[in-house]
Amino acid sequence: MARNRKRLTPKEIFFDGKMNIIWQDNTHSIYDYWELRTSCPCADCVDEITGEKTLDDSTIDKDIHPVQSAYIGNYALEILWSDNHDTGIYTFENLRDRYPHEEKPVS
Repeated sequence: MARNRKRLTPKEIFFDGKMNIIWQDNTHSIYDYWELRTSCPCADCVDEITGEKTLDDSTIDKDIHPVQSAYIGNYALEILWSDNHDTGIYTFENLRDRYPHEEKPVS
């Protein structure tokens, strides 16, 4: 359990043209803003009953970027995007295992 907690707990989150999370297990995950925004799990972007994606990716500008972010308890991140979308809650588990990203060890 402690190993899993380290794996799913961010040590640091920063934005530098991409969203970066350095996890407690010293893995560095890098997320493209557009890919993360188009993966939004909220009810406006995904049908709550079927789980089918309803967001049309072509409606999201390629230069989308976070304006603000906030922790949701100890389990997720909420992001206010430059298109004013702010209803997606990105759980740390999904950020680590589901959403598209590049992963590399911290040097």
